[in-house]
Amino acid sequence: MSEGPVYWHHGLFLQPQHLQLTDRRLAESLESLLSTVRPWLWGVAEMEPDAGALAAGRMEFAKLSVLFPAGCGLLLANFPGDAVCAPRRVPLESIPADGGMTVYVALRSIRPDEPNVTEVDTPDALAEAPTRWAVLAEPETLRDQYGDGPDAGVSRLKSVLRIVFEPEVTDLGGHSLVPLARLTREGETLRLDPGFAPASLTVRAAPCLAALVNEMRDRVVGKARQLEGYKNLSGRGGAVGELAVLLMALRSLSRFAARLDHALRSPALSPWEAYGIVRELVAELSVFSLEVGALGETWEGGKLLPEYDHEDLGRCFRTARDVVVKLVDAISAGPRWAARFAFKDPYWSLEIPQPVLAEGGEFWLALASDSADPESMRASAQRLLKLSATGGMASLLVRAVPGIPLGFSEHPPAGLPRRPGALYFRIGVESPQWADVAASRSLSIYWDEAPADLDAQLAVIGR
Repeated sequence: MSEGPVYWHHGLFLQPQHLQLTDRRLAESLESLLSTVRPWLWGVAEMEPDAGALAAGRMEFAKLSVLFPAGCGLLLANFPGDAVCAPRRVPLESIPADGGMTVYVALRSIRPDEPNVTEVDTPDALAEAPTRWAVLAEPETLRDQYGDGPDAGVSRLKSVLRIVFEPEVTDLGGHSLVPLARLTREGETLRLDPGFAPASLTVRAAPCLAALVNEMRDRVVGKARQLEGYKNLSGRGGAVGELAVLLMALRSLSRFAARLDHALRSPALSPWEAYGIVRELVAELSVFSLEVGALGETWEGGKLLPEYDHEDLGRCFRTARDVVVKLVDAISAGPRWAARFAFKDPYWSLEIPQPVLAEGGEFWLALASDSADPESMRASAQRLLKLSATGGMASLLVRAVPGIPLGFSEHPPAGLPRRPGALYFRIGVESPQWADVAASRSLSIYWDEAPADLDAQLAVIGR
């Protein structure tokens, strides 16, 4: 509970308590204001575990920046910087062979009836202090930054952060805790669980969350691009029936493709804000599904989309990703994923997201030009066009060997919109060269007789 401000008045005999209370009230007021403006304002801001220390059996951080939850005043602890954090040996016996162990960072709560600062003689002793803060007994000498006044000794507080393992949490009272990571083991080898998402201030602070939101963005963008071909048909007598539904889906997908892409460019995007956008996406796409309702529920009332849980972000976003994938795939017309090659002299290249490669399917190359004769273009492509992983194209050309095989089709495969004059080639993913594409997640075209206005697209169908 926040107390009233200090009564400053003439003749007041200044004591440390006056300034301590002023500092604390400022922190509490700032916390109250910011938590009203943005909910769930606590968690990891930046984290970099020390991989070398983990290999040696220790939990240690090269960088750690944490904003602790409400109740302890607004305190953003930065290590290295205004905080210290001692490494700890990991008790292997506490990690189940088929499970994991959560690692927390703890900050002691303020104790009104006892000292909250420990004076120590050496920097190494700061992290071992039993109190919330620690300070060196020898003050730091600072010059007058505004004038020519004498140097003065200043003592700076360091927040004492403690690494705590999951079995110790129940016996640890009087501390604020933030989960940081989850440890697993393979024999005597320790590993960080890549799927664990800590409570975080931003999406970027948790690589697992960033990957999930990026995947959802890529799915939406890919589906929007594959439906763009139907825009060419919409002006012919008006959009009716299935075409009208596809154009409505394209409108929804395009809106959220831009919104997700824009949001992900912000370094300050919070998980709460990102989850809100994803819930809106689910509501929008539920219009095209008979199985999912606007709030992510089944027609029987079951919950497919969980409520936001700041302490279990990984589960929330993984479940949301699964629902989004289901809804996007339910818009069945068109390929599962499509993208346009970009010309980077002398190749046309694109990147393929890992989930698209992992799911497999039929890969098709579509070529179109408004200026070239389709028959001449087909003959030239079958004779001269080479397709390979971007990194291997130069070697392919030097050795004058064929690229990945291409099989011409007189008609577009089911799911691809027919475009007048377009050519469709089935890509031979069974070729040994496709392994290089899967490894590099890149694909390039070399064609020295290509039309100047070539429009080359990759489409994935099936699965």
